[in-house]
Amino acid sequence: MNSPRTPQVYVPLPSAKTPTASIIDNGTFLGLNLDDLRPFRIDVGDLVGSRTLASGAYGQVSLGSFRGSTVAIKSSLRKKSTLADVQCFIDEIKLTARFDSPYIIKLIGVAWTNPSDLQCVLEYMDMGDLRSHLSCTTPETYSWADKTQCILSIVEGLVYLHSLDIIHRDMKSKNVLLDSTKGTKLSDFGVSREDTQETMTVGVGTYRWMAPEILREGHYTVAADIYSFGMILSEFDTHMIPYSDMKNPKTGKALVDTALIGLVLNGEIRPTISDECPAWIRDMAIACVAMDPAARPTAYELSSLVRKNTLVAV
Repeated sequence: MNSPRTPQVYVPLPSAKTPTASIIDNGTFLGLNLDDLRPFRIDVGDLVGSRTLASGAYGQVSLGSFRGSTVAIKSSLRKKSTLADVQCFIDEIKLTARFDSPYIIKLIGVAWTNPSDLQCVLEYMDMGDLRSHLSCTTPETYSWADKTQCILSIVEGLVYLHSLDIIHRDMKSKNVLLDSTKGTKLSDFGVSREDTQETMTVGVGTYRWMAPEILREGHYTVAADIYSFGMILSEFDTHMIPYSDMKNPKTGKALVDTALIGLVLNGEIRPTISDECPAWIRDMAIACVAMDPAARPTAYELSSLVRKNTLVAV
């Protein structure tokens, strides 16, 4: 069977020079259109917020409830929001609303009283993110049998996204969510885009998971997601953040970011894979982080490989 085509065009990111918007008297932003969100609108009064689950420079995710069900509520930081910030959040919600896959986080609805206080209501995943789970487990307590099921779900999520010509663009363990009954799902589509225009610029995502073509040229295809997946595979093996074990040979200290980026660009460094890692997973990880994007397997090919190997003992 032939694998689905790999999209090969690019889309521009919002310019960092986008001007800051002003809030007018009624609390709305100029130039924003929420019509596409109205089919998913829910009553703010039906939401009850609780503790903060995660917080960053641009927003936070809180635990909450919606009509008796536990949910995750994602919101932007109102006081710091610009027109570009709010528009990006609207675009993220619209994109998430399109998805219908058991391997992608589900949008429950969106609530607002004005555009500056949008609340994106998502299904809650009770085991948190993969990065945190790997940090509190060991290779002895988190079996490869369980890891393989998680790996398969990640791959199927990528198959789904890439079939829609969508590049995640921020694939990392922090954006993989786990649940005791619902399994594994991909999340955080704030920088995802349809693969339809010309150029993607560097600066999106986290550099330790970034493909060298992003760091070097600032544009990329779905193959960049595959590279990032290969980095996640190394985390499954070591339980460590990529390259955290790399030391400066002269000082013995951890390599600084600029040094790591230079080594990645020159193809002089690869993520650590231990001798205890199953051979097929090691080979898969190595293929995924190939310097040449065209040499990396597609998500469809990875799905076939993982499914084949889940039929035998790891």
